[in-house]
Amino acid sequence: MESTRLLNNVNAACDWVVKLLYLNLLWILFTVTGLVVAGIVPATVAMFTVMKGYLAGENVRVFNKFKKVYKEEFRRANRLGIVLMIIPIIFYTDWLFTNYLSGTMEMIAKGILIGSACLYGITLIYVFPVYLQVNRKAFTAMKMAFLIGITYPFYTLMILTSITSLLFLFVFLPMAGYLFFASGLACIISFFTLRLFQKIEIRAEKMQKKERPRWVINN
Repeated sequence: MESTRLLNNVNAACDWVVKLLYLNLLWILFTVTGLVVAGIVPATVAMFTVMKGYLAGENVRVFNKFKKVYKEEFRRANRLGIVLMIIPIIFYTDWLFTNYLSGTMEMIAKGILIGSACLYGITLIYVFPVYLQVNRKAFTAMKMAFLIGITYPFYTLMILTSITSLLFLFVFLPMAGYLFFASGLACIISFFTLRLFQKIEIRAEKMQKKERPRWVINN
């Protein structure tokens, strides 16, 4: 009995390794197809879509699904990509500007920029899973990702800890980083965010029930 369970666990682990490897290769392929700059965000959206199907237990035809989402989301995803790229440019420009300040003003300005950059990093963690939840609306995804990131610090901390651990693993095993970097990060983020979204939905349903008038009779 135990040997059968062990064998099933090993098979499941090997299956996930193959899935992550294949998904990472597709991400690289379609990113390069879009000449990197125009391809990276649509490829990332497609990767998170497939990963969401994996974790939901769906029977996903990976290449067809990835290609379909990549084509459908190419323009909309690049709108999100433009926003995501403009923000770091603004931070960098402001940082250069702070070099012309001195004393307390310089420290305050740089502290504000560092804090803003941290909040941007938190937003970046959630933005792709949220983008899939809000019907591919870029600015709504950014706003919701920011609010979720600061409202649920425990999940944010868990994701950051898991990502840091994975990056340390990639430092010691560089080949694993080449083979699983994007898909590994997507798996961690999707794993936690899917559970967080379920928690938010349950809480929203409870709030709706509490707000019902007392004279409403449940069928």
